[in-house]
Amino acid sequence: MPEIFLTNDFKSRFEDFFGFEPAIWHSKITPRQKRLIWKGVIKNEVKILIGARSALLLPFKKLGIIIVDEEHDTSYKQDEGVIYNARDMAISRAHFQKIPIHLITSIPSLETYKNIQSEKYRHIKILKRFNDYPLPKTKIINLSIKGIKNTFISPETVDLVNDYLDKGDQVLFFLNRRGFAPYLICKNCGYKLICSNCSLYLTFHKLKNKSICHHCSFERNLETECKLKKKCEFVMYGPGVEKVFDELKEKFPNKKISIFSSDYLKKKDETKNMFKQINEKNVDILIGTQMISKGFNFPKLNCIVVIDADFSGRGYDLRTTEKNIQLYHQLSGRAGRFSSKSLIIYQTLNPNDITLNEIIKNKSDELLENELTLRKKNNLPPFIRLIALIVSSKNRSLSLQGAREIKLKLKEIDNLEVLGPVDSPLLKIKNNFRSRLLLRFNNKIFMQKKIVKVLNGLKISRKIKLTVDVDPINFS
Repeated sequence: MPEIFLTNDFKSRFEDFFGFEPAIWHSKITPRQKRLIWKGVIKNEVKILIGARSALLLPFKKLGIIIVDEEHDTSYKQDEGVIYNARDMAISRAHFQKIPIHLITSIPSLETYKNIQSEKYRHIKILKRFNDYPLPKTKIINLSIKGIKNTFISPETVDLVNDYLDKGDQVLFFLNRRGFAPYLICKNCGYKLICSNCSLYLTFHKLKNKSICHHCSFERNLETECKLKKKCEFVMYGPGVEKVFDELKEKFPNKKISIFSSDYLKKKDETKNMFKQINEKNVDILIGTQMISKGFNFPKLNCIVVIDADFSGRGYDLRTTEKNIQLYHQLSGRAGRFSSKSLIIYQTLNPNDITLNEIIKNKSDELLENELTLRKKNNLPPFIRLIALIVSSKNRSLSLQGAREIKLKLKEIDNLEVLGPVDSPLLKIKNNFRSRLLLRFNNKIFMQKKIVKVLNGLKISRKIKLTVDVDPINFS
């Protein structure tokens, strides 16, 4: 499974269906539990195991089948330490051990979709939902029209939501931004609250009453001396789930409202209690980030509001369209699982966006076909291979110079295109400046050995760190 948060919910549903308890494996279980499961796996006493990425590396003696749930999920890619994609590793392990593997998804990744088209993979479709319940209806609400000011929820949305709340249904407000506000700027001197370690705005979290960096976890209080020798008065721009929570409290004062976010579900007991509250109908309105779109089952959830349906992708991620198709299709699957009347509302500043208007037609195959055509035309994965080289250093000029020197060596390899170097979109992370190179080559050529030979022969300064990311998911 792609997320630790999914394992306990899935475990209880598994027990209800099959009548016995599976073993659970992920980084948060205790050392004692890890020892017991490790021994059980070695002795072939653990017959079924549910786990996150690292479960794939356990020493199974007689593995019979691997099932990868939500195979498209980018969480399967580990970006720190040993960089690998657990989905691809699972496919490799199944191949080596000559056992079947099932890739489960509502919308496949483009790599998987291409393998389906070329008949490398067998494709089994579930054409109807459980008990034949219909998919949610859709409604697009234009936020750019006059009259919607100092609010993130339109009056039209409030009216539609009230209809569902009056029937006793639950409602989810979706916004993929943690905290209260992602941008803080002093109204007196214009000072922007930016992380001292990373080139990122700090996000204000009301829960801690601090501004936090979501990359290095740096925290600081709001009290800052202004250039004008006063204390800065920060204006908080943009919404986070906590700001939406405050607005919903005003608009629905008599309803029970909860936030479903990693900041609020850090402990096992908090997660269990949240699921219990939702299933026992002690929560009327949920506010959730992307983690809520992944595989959870909420029987009374029949209305979803996307606070800000944004499909721009900020211009540097070639997978933006693919990720949006998967996210919003998966999100809509949370609603109406046991109801014939459900609704997903897209609030947006761009109601004419092509991707949005195609998503609401529920014709995912056409979207994937179009995306594949575009990728082929532009010589992009899955038709070619990419390898990202990230060169980082405490000194910005050193990282760029190091990247230039590496490029000169790599250009000696035939049939290898070396793009860059460029500054990373996130220029500085954890006090390291980052430059990027992108290697592009035909995926029918096994180029990795030649690249490894060149990289191993490099004499790189100790002041520079080189990170190699094969088939990158993240381009920041």
